[in-house]
Amino acid sequence: MQPLQALMKNLERSPQWRASSGLRQILAVWPQLVGEAVAQHSQPIKIYRSALQVSVSSAAWSQTLTFERLRILQKLHQRLPNLKTEIRDMRFSTAKWQQVTQRSQPISQQMLTEHPSWGGACKKSLRQPSPQTAKAAFQQWAIQKRNQLASQSRCPRCHCPCPTQELQRWSVCAICVSHQWHNR
Repeated sequence: MQPLQALMKNLERSPQWRASSGLRQILAVWPQLVGEAVAQHSQPIKIYRSALQVSVSSAAWSQTLTFERLRILQKLHQRLPNLKTEIRDMRFSTAKWQQVTQRSQPISQQMLTEHPSWGGACKKSLRQPSPQTAKAAFQQWAIQKRNQLASQSRCPRCHCPCPTQELQRWSVCAICVSHQWHNR
């Protein structure tokens, strides 16, 4: 067993984490670079052979942004100068737009509040800016979990935190219910 801090440092040193660092930085500033309206129809998906690959919602957006690519690239280099050597061009395509939109659709608040295991514990949208380091990712997750646990009720049987909806549905937490069902 390794300490968590050592695992986080190993993750940050991994080639996959480093390779996606530039893309994470771009995703964080994309709406400011191109504007909110354009950002709704476009999303960077990868950096390949010194070109930023951007998925767009239609061929018309692809053509429009292709004409604007040098201006966007200039703004990108001004905003993120460390990527100037890594990204030299941009490519726009409708390929993978369906995957991008499905992955980035935030789960509706109504869906969360109706689910017994979430029970309104999530007050804001699940889509947040991507953390830049493994440590930041862990800290973001830990804060979310701490907030979720603080807002939950306690199971009358095991006294562990659990969503109120689970208590309303089964009178105990899901773990205690599964033990009951298993023992029958």
